[in-house]
Amino acid sequence: MSAATDRQWAVRDAVLRWLLAKATEGYRSPILDADAIGAEVGWVASPLTRDEVVDASMFLFKENYVTGVPVMGIGIPRPMLTVAGRRVAKAGKPLRYKVDAHEAKVRRHLGGTAGRDIRDDDGGSEVKERMARPVTRR
Repeated sequence: MSAATDRQWAVRDAVLRWLLAKATEGYRSPILDADAIGAEVGWVASPLTRDEVVDASMFLFKENYVTGVPVMGIGIPRPMLTVAGRRVAKAGKPLRYKVDAHEAKVRRHLGGTAGRDIRDDDGGSEVKERMARPVTRR
């Protein structure tokens, strides 16, 4: 992954940890503040920007880790942890861990062929079509 992607995931983790810390202190729906988040979680990289925090809050909202009222250009100005968000934050694992685990599960489900060509059994060069439709459970 690129450094920008790594930072994006780290900002999401920082916002989630900050929200858990604030909830523990009794502030269920604090106002997003990049400087406060950085200070609370011990952010040592270059300072968090408002845009990064807005993007992180929107990601957390879309993934149902926080609830609140989305405002265009501001994200979720007063996010509140959901039960799922609290569970993930308390676990202490990076959010990316869940995504990586899901991708590994998909690869196992597809028999380890995700993203690779499947060749004919006779070694021919014909590439078989990979199943692209979603799996439905009955």
